[in-house]
Amino acid sequence: FRIRFHQHPEIPMADENGTFLSAEEIHYGAVQDMYRYCFENDLAQVWAYMWNRWYTPKQWCLWARAACDAIPRLKTTMIVESLWKHLKHRDLAQFNCPRLDLVTHLIITNVFPRVSRTLAYVRGQRRIGRPKELAAWQVDIKAMWLDMSRSDDHRLTEKQLKVLRSARNTKGRTERLELLEAEEGRERGTYHTDIERWTCNCPSFAPNRFLICKHLVREANKRLKDSPL
Repeated sequence: FRIRFHQHPEIPMADENGTFLSAEEIHYGAVQDMYRYCFENDLAQVWAYMWNRWYTPKQWCLWARAACDAIPRLKTTMIVESLWKHLKHRDLAQFNCPRLDLVTHLIITNVFPRVSRTLAYVRGQRRIGRPKELAAWQVDIKAMWLDMSRSDDHRLTEKQLKVLRSARNTKGRTERLELLEAEEGRERGTYHTDIERWTCNCPSFAPNRFLICKHLVREANKRLKDSPL
């Protein structure tokens, strides 16, 4: 499910040739995988639910990345869930089973003004002339970019030091060190990285919330001559 969710016609497959699949092929493969899993595990009711609510063409276009022409960065389901979470815990926390007219009133009087202020801030229409601090997502992508800019040896050494500095009785400490040692001796893969289209078929690119990976970041740094962010 996770692999099919992140697939897109513009993102090459993780194979030697960097094969591109069409949107129809991605949808067909996703349906086949889910159907085969449900069939082999005798999950008829689960398949009925998954097909009617997720995999039918009418529902597929609402959540699958492959249904869009461009590669979407935001996940629709997560955005909607976040909106309802804030609505329930911030505006409806004092109400149990509120009436529809009350919910509508709270959305108009409480939610819309907050959304308008946020939109004005994003568009640079508030606090004009004053420097703006970085948004939370900008802080995250900057930290991620700087981390991916470092060499593999540097990043691996930092991970090992972090584990070694932890207490000896920390759960999973030994297993983590063994994984890092195995990673140190593992051969580096060869991936199809296209900075012009900003795509890469490495396992880290598609699930990344900012659609970046160390291969794209390092190639971009070369072209930018390591200019500071």
